[in-house]
Amino acid sequence: MTMNKGFTIWLTGLSGAGKSTLAIEIEKFIKEQGKPVQVLDGDIIRNEVGNLFGYTREDRQKMGRVVRTIAKLLNDNGINVIVAAIAAYEEMRVANRDKIDNYIEVYVNCSIDTCIERDVKGLYKKALRGEAKHVVGIDDVYEVPEHFDIEVKTDIETVEESGKRIKDFILKHYIRNEITT
Repeated sequence: MTMNKGFTIWLTGLSGAGKSTLAIEIEKFIKEQGKPVQVLDGDIIRNEVGNLFGYTREDRQKMGRVVRTIAKLLNDNGINVIVAAIAAYEEMRVANRDKIDNYIEVYVNCSIDTCIERDVKGLYKKALRGEAKHVVGIDDVYEVPEHFDIEVKTDIETVEESGKRIKDFILKHYIRNEITT
């Protein structure tokens, strides 16, 4: 029996841009198609591994490699993956595309002002008060993706609108073409 590889959708964007919300929306859709799927949320993984990694550029890159490796292993076993993780640096996203077959990069574009308004974790407020360092978008850079497959603008689109664009892409390129299991 030949098992087809899964695909990885990597949602990249600032904290508060809507990556986790979109991941849940897309996960539901893939399950409705009868396909296996696993969400890898950067915040949850970071908490589950006991905060082994900090927030410096080097630590963010290490964390990105861990998430990428998990996604690839799941894909190799026919499980589709949705990653909701900042992936702030272009070199990380280039490595993802190089190492993960069937990689889909979604740039979850949202203005920093909207992200600060949403700020469910309180990260931006702490950074702006000088109480937190290495906050992407404040004192650490978010390198805008150069080679994304889809861009959604969550400060002007609804979750449903952004989700539909991603779902349409998945249907066109992966599910209808039977690349997945």
